[in-house]
Amino acid sequence: MGWWLLTWWSAGGTLWLVCLGVEMLVARGGLRRVRRLADLPADPERGPYTWPTVTVIVAARNEQATVGAAVGSILACDYPCLRVVAVDDRSTDRTGDILGSLAARDERLTVLRVRELPPGWLGKNHALHLAAATVHSEWLLFTDADVCFAPSALRRAVVLCDREGLDHLTAVPALLASGIWLRLFLAWYALVLTLWLRPWHAPRSDRRVSVGVGAFNLVRRAAYLEVGGHAGLPLAVADDIVLGRLLKSAGYRQMMVMGGGRSMDGHEPPQLQLQWYPDVLAAVRGLEKNAFAMFDYRAGPLLMTALGVTAITLGPWIGVIFAPGWHRLPWMAAAALSSASLWVAGQEMLADFPWWLSLLYPLAQALLTWAALRSAWLTLIRGGVRWRDTFYPLRELKAAQVAPTRTRLR
Repeated sequence: MGWWLLTWWSAGGTLWLVCLGVEMLVARGGLRRVRRLADLPADPERGPYTWPTVTVIVAARNEQATVGAAVGSILACDYPCLRVVAVDDRSTDRTGDILGSLAARDERLTVLRVRELPPGWLGKNHALHLAAATVHSEWLLFTDADVCFAPSALRRAVVLCDREGLDHLTAVPALLASGIWLRLFLAWYALVLTLWLRPWHAPRSDRRVSVGVGAFNLVRRAAYLEVGGHAGLPLAVADDIVLGRLLKSAGYRQMMVMGGGRSMDGHEPPQLQLQWYPDVLAAVRGLEKNAFAMFDYRAGPLLMTALGVTAITLGPWIGVIFAPGWHRLPWMAAAALSSASLWVAGQEMLADFPWWLSLLYPLAQALLTWAALRSAWLTLIRGGVRWRDTFYPLRELKAAQVAPTRTRLR
């Protein structure tokens, strides 16, 4: 009996290490194909070149702490054909005043105000739809009221779209996080999400993988209108992901790039930065709206995924603790590989991520599992989602789930 147990410890640890190693190698190879915005040229390779018109659309509700810096950084971009439409969505703080002050100093900024939310709409989706309907530029860029842009970010993005023939480009910003626990949680969340979604496959027409990041969703206006825009997803909680899914399903070419991190030569700073949450508890509360929605409000798949990822994550540490003698070596190697992967992800996503923090990844996964289960539990017991002082019934959210079936009309 003891021999079989020892064999299981050794064989199980070795198999765990091999499977984990293959997964991490595949992910590492895929991530190397994801480009950095800071490494891309800010000027076209050919000339003369006519810059397409771009309208940046920002929805803001009670964002007085960040909206001034965010919209100000957009207006400071060196893109030559730029307009900005900011929507003050029923704010009760100074958001509207701040936007009005910026608009008075820069005629490229238009401010729209929403006084009440029509039925059948999520607040943000309605604001973005309202703004998009007022402009006729060639490209639309949807972003959030807490994302700051580097001056050359837009030029680099548009040049890439032109060179690669893209219809949709999304970018992941650098995450600014204060506190050890918030940095640990955000880095692990980014790693798990990346391994799950595999965004490096998005440009391939033979893969169903699609991408969408609310902080930076640049889409050709003709493509946006063809898939129905935000009018086609009025109650989609994860509107950025659903929009990307619709565009990919319709045959449009899309890609994801990294907006954070310095360029390879070290000269260019992050092109996009975001203070996502002030602390780790706020991050958990922030996932309350999105985590259950990412599983189409199905408790079974969420539960299986959350518990499965937790078991995979904790497995190496269980082997390290309980396996006897040298039989714990493959388990130790698996734990070290997971830690190294988290450290790489932390360096990519965050400005400061010490190596020793990656050793605590089981705690990060426990927190992520709790956040996901908490999202499902609160949504089910409340019968819906409460977000930004508005309640959205679960039956309406489920009925509005998008099953993209459109084809390209070209």
